[in-house]
Amino acid sequence: MKNRLYAMVYLGWLSVASLVPGLALAQAPDAKNRQQNSTTCIDCLKIRVGSPIVARGPGPDIEDFSVIQLPDGRFRGLIAGGRTYAIDGKNLWDMGGPRRLVFDIGAPGTYDSCGQWIHHVEQSGSKIIAWVHNETECHYAAHGQSHMSTSLAISNDYGLTWKDYGRILTGTDSPTPNKITGEDCVAVIVRDGYYYAYSGRYRDGRTIVARAPVSDPGPGKWMKYFQGKWDQPGLGGDATGLARGVGDRGALWTTTGQILMLGWEHGGMTLLSSADGMTFTTLREPLMYVGAGRVSWSRPGPTELIAYPVLLDAKTGSTEISNSWVVAYTYVQPNEGMAKRYLIVRPVEVSVSNSPVSPQVGVLLARWYNAKLQDRWSTTEAVPPRNGGAYQLEAKLGFLMTAADPQWPSVELEDCESRQGQHPDHVLAPKGECESHGYQGQRTVGFVYSRPQEQTVPLYACVNEQEHSHFASNEPDCEELGKKERLLGYALSQ
Repeated sequence: MKNRLYAMVYLGWLSVASLVPGLALAQAPDAKNRQQNSTTCIDCLKIRVGSPIVARGPGPDIEDFSVIQLPDGRFRGLIAGGRTYAIDGKNLWDMGGPRRLVFDIGAPGTYDSCGQWIHHVEQSGSKIIAWVHNETECHYAAHGQSHMSTSLAISNDYGLTWKDYGRILTGTDSPTPNKITGEDCVAVIVRDGYYYAYSGRYRDGRTIVARAPVSDPGPGKWMKYFQGKWDQPGLGGDATGLARGVGDRGALWTTTGQILMLGWEHGGMTLLSSADGMTFTTLREPLMYVGAGRVSWSRPGPTELIAYPVLLDAKTGSTEISNSWVVAYTYVQPNEGMAKRYLIVRPVEVSVSNSPVSPQVGVLLARWYNAKLQDRWSTTEAVPPRNGGAYQLEAKLGFLMTAADPQWPSVELEDCESRQGQHPDHVLAPKGECESHGYQGQRTVGFVYSRPQEQTVPLYACVNEQEHSHFASNEPDCEELGKKERLLGYALSQ
């Protein structure tokens, strides 16, 4: 019955703009109002990734994250994991409050019988249009088996209630035992009067593109890009795959007019940019790096999991971003299962130079202290509460490179942990040293210079023998919190 109703909606579709007056105003800024520069030098970007904030968790259904801004300046986060929930907070990292169900798992036999995930929203006042990821025919224990598609929904009350208008994007394949099939819309960009939807195609692992007019994006209005033309239907049509490595979450950078994508390659989260939305260039250094083989979906496991990243504007929560971003993602700690997921939000500041910058990316190394556990933890990743005790930010120790500088000697540092004593003990050490001292490597935190360079600060390994706690410091006296063990290297000061 539900599928028949969707067919009726499809045949009787007028337009989203006519059904919801004013929604068509949610178009990209006019090119004249943007500092558009299609030849922006990607090697001229300077990116500094700030300290991660635990916005929500732990919980079993924290995956996709999108945001609506409310009239009073607060934010409504939409967190999806099979079901989609609305959570209100005063800012993007204040998502720990009560949740309200806005999309439930569909009835058996429907295209959303395994769940509905809001993947992207566009806002025009109280009117919200959402791209909803659907799954059916699921048997996740069988190699993740499920069949995916995308539908469109509209809300007139800032995302609390929704009207579903049916599917707009489907693949050419069918549900298949022991396989993930279909197409998964993961990013929507608004430009030139169109919504451009980037989807992951599971039959070959490629990213494909479809578009529809902003004035009328309903079922039947979407066309896929195929062999140089926008002439394949969104429902069941074929599409030309973009180059491998094109990412899975996107944003429009209003400073330059470029499309940015996040991907994952060689143990790091990568940033890709494109002027035309079809040809992408990858930043030469990872946006975040945890080390090859350090991210695993096999849970619980000795490594962490970072997944479902999205770029948002730090002030508005939109995917039309300025030079102040946040990157939000799902995080699972080493040795934890999928029932203990966290939503992590971390600031990203970007500037553009007139010439290439090296190094381009730096990730903040912070030191946290848990008084209950008597543990100082120097790391670049999130530090969720443990054993009823919370970690408090104690010091910012500079920025670590996400790749070795090819011009100068550097050292790769690991964040390692030991639980052999009465409490956890975290230590920073050069790669390869942890296991020989009874510690388990958690992640690569980044790279430091072996010798001092311009705009660097020393980084020392320290120990508090009374608390049996290792930590890092920029001061040779370890800020009188312990004693120096050795010099680790030199971190970026800015």
